[in-house]
Amino acid sequence: MRVLRGAIIFLAIGFAASVMMTPERAEARCKTFEASHNGTDMFYDDGTEGTVKNKLLWYVEQWQIEKGVKRVRMGKVRIKCGQWFYKYLLPHRNCKAKARVCY
Repeated sequence: MRVLRGAIIFLAIGFAASVMMTPERAEARCKTFEASHNGTDMFYDDGTEGTVKNKLLWYVEQWQIEKGVKRVRMGKVRIKCGQWFYKYLLPHRNCKAKARVCY
């Protein structure tokens, strides 16, 4: 009985020590970036959607330079655009882009 109790205590101490010694998992930190564009980009090939996506990528690039981050993983860029409306006799459209960036 005494041997069994000693073995259980030994195993419990060994388990506690192994749990404390295992390194923590590295978790990526993520940030959500947003950009919006309101303009008359109907004359360009990629239109307002492409302009807002380029603006979002530019924001991410500037943030990378500012923070000194070398590698990022970017999720899917989600783009939502509203209806066309007229402003100053030209058609305009409001688009918003959103993406999650992990580093």
